[in-house]
This record gives sequence, structure tokens and C-alpha cells, in this order.
Amino acid sequence: MTEPHTEAIADQSEREQALRPDQSFIVQAPAGSGKTGLLIQRYLRLLSLADAPEEIIAITFTRKAAAEMQGRILAALERATQAARPAGGHDAKILALARAALRRAEQQGWQIMDNPARLRIQTIDSLSAALTRQMPLLARLGTQPETVEDAAGLYQQAAHNTLAALEQGAAWPAAMASLIAHLDNDLPRIRTLIVDMLAKRDQWLAYVVA
Repeated sequence: MTEPHTEAIADQSEREQALRPDQSFIVQAPAGSGKTGLLIQRYLRLLSLADAPEEIIAITFTRKAAAEMQGRILAALERATQAARPAGGHDAKILALARAALRRAEQQGWQIMDNPARLRIQTIDSLSAALTRQMPLLARLGTQPETVEDAAGLYQQAAHNTLAALEQGAAWPAAMASLIAHLDNDLPRIRTLIVDMLAKRDQWLAYVVA
């Protein structure tokens, strides 16, 4: 029986380097190039060395991405429990790392497959919330803030509050006064512009917050 043909990956040596647990890496690549797959490989590699799965944290921006990553890791671990034969180079690497992670889990008695919540794969918001819960005095937030997926309603409320404050006689910043004069006091349009601006705050916030 012939082995399945696999094409050589141009950056294979760099991918292998990124699995080293004693170093940190920044991986930059276009969409579809396998960044998530590489992150899963590194996660499995760290699982094979950790004293507890909670020592490893993988952070994503959305709950959907976190759920997808956890699902792929659990699928790899599930497949590693079977007498599966890898389909190719990448699959063989995943399978080998998953089997090493399972051996470590069995040695340590983690029972990952029965307790998948022990895999700490979460959004940056949920990680931040967990930290503030652990350090309430240092965080100085009072009650725990709520994390929302769609903040459009909050943007609308912020725009409304801003214009309401101006209409009630609050001092107008020079920039706001210029905007209102430029748009001929068109408050509905200004409200829309504020909402759009807040939705893209990741593009400009670093320039206005020291």
C-alpha cells in the first residue's frame, strides 16, 4: 500500500519552531494559511507537558471562534483514542500531539473528555471578567460588568446621551462645536456618525487615549 502524497509546506520549519514550549512567537499569515491549526498544535503540545489543563489559556475574540477551537481540540483528542491512521503530514502531526496530550491526561487523571470545561479556551472579554472577579478591590468595578456580543444598542445610547447633554447646556468641546456647525446642526446625522465611529473604535482609540 502506498503512502498518501503530501506536498511540502514552504514554511514547515517555522511551523515546527512555533511549537517550542520554551519560547513565545507572533504568527502573521493571511486567512486560510493554517494559523488556527498551528495554534491547536501548540495547545496540544502544551497539554502534553502541563501539570493541569487550567495552566494553558487560549484567547480568541469571539465566542464562536472559542467554541470552534475547543471543538477541534476535542475532536483531535477523541480521534487519538481510536486506532486512527493519519491521512497526511498535517493530520499525522495533530494525531501525534493529541496522543501525547492524552497520555499526559491519563497520567495526571485529568479526565478531559468527561470535563471539557477544563480546557481554558475563551474570549478576551471572558478572561478579563474572570480576572476582575478574582481581584474585585484592585479592579474597582463594583458589580461585575456584563459582556455583550452586539454592542449596537450601547452605541446608540452613548450617542443619545452625548447629544442630550449638549442640549441641556453642557460645555461643548471645540471638536463637537465644529462638527455641529459643519453639519448645520443636523442632530440625527450627528447621532449616526457617533454610532458608526464607536463601532470602529479599534481603528482610532489608540490615537486619542494616552
